[in-house]
Amino acid sequence: MAYYRKGNIKLAAQRAQEAIEGNINDPKAYDLLARCYFDMQNYTKSLQTIDSGLAIYANNLDLHWLGARIATVGTQNYDDAQNRINKLLEIAPDKSIGHSEQVYLHLRKGDEDLAFREIDSYIEAHPSDEGFKRGVAYDLDSYSNGCYYYDQTQNATFIADKESYLKCLKLRTKANEIYSDEHTQKQLENVKYFGQKEWNDWNMDSIKSLSLYGVILLVLVWPVGLVLLAIDALLIYFSFRPYWQINKTYVTGQMGTAERIVSSIGDVAAKFGGWFLRFLWKAVCGFFRLALWLASGGPFR
Repeated sequence: MAYYRKGNIKLAAQRAQEAIEGNINDPKAYDLLARCYFDMQNYTKSLQTIDSGLAIYANNLDLHWLGARIATVGTQNYDDAQNRINKLLEIAPDKSIGHSEQVYLHLRKGDEDLAFREIDSYIEAHPSDEGFKRGVAYDLDSYSNGCYYYDQTQNATFIADKESYLKCLKLRTKANEIYSDEHTQKQLENVKYFGQKEWNDWNMDSIKSLSLYGVILLVLVWPVGLVLLAIDALLIYFSFRPYWQINKTYVTGQMGTAERIVSSIGDVAAKFGGWFLRFLWKAVCGFFRLALWLASGGPFR
């Protein structure tokens, strides 16, 4: 175990194998050897070691748990993992180890709702089990990290789409409800940041134009001015974007569909407002020239 903690996996595996061959009366030898094989990514051999240990120590909870975890994240044989968890629950129905591993399996399979029901059911039956609460809350937080996008250019992780934001928020809110401490609170605050909105000025030219044209036309031709100001308000609203949307635009290089539509409407409306004002100006000027011409005698001069 000392070799394993120091990172010398091969020597740790060798010593564990020697202990097993020497008929040592300790299930930890099988546990350690299985972990070594797992770290070597030899998942089949790892599970074989677990099963060899269980042939001797049939009710050892740690070996049953490790076998379930290896089947879940190593071989990714979820049916095998479920069978191992079922055995764990059969041996120790009132202990958290099997129930927490059941939650972990549900999460790895993407069954968040099943995981939530398993959590709620166990807590209802064991309301004072703080160890279970802390463990599953941290598992939820860890699982939610998959909602983040890694950007190699910035060497940074962030949320870059709405679906991931809502999923991460749901998971971390549940984690904080189950077990509220500095870690779960910080994780929840982190994801909430990506839902905050920031002003983006890519529509600023259209907004300025529509504000000017809308106010002027509100006095001259109020229905047209009112429409332009309404479109202006829509542009302003869509200029406040959540950080996940800003990140999505950065990652994809494109605005969202709704944003593109609103932006196009704004551009068209701004051009129309300018054209309509010029049209009114020319019409008024033409009217006064006509009036002056008629006042000076016009065709009867």
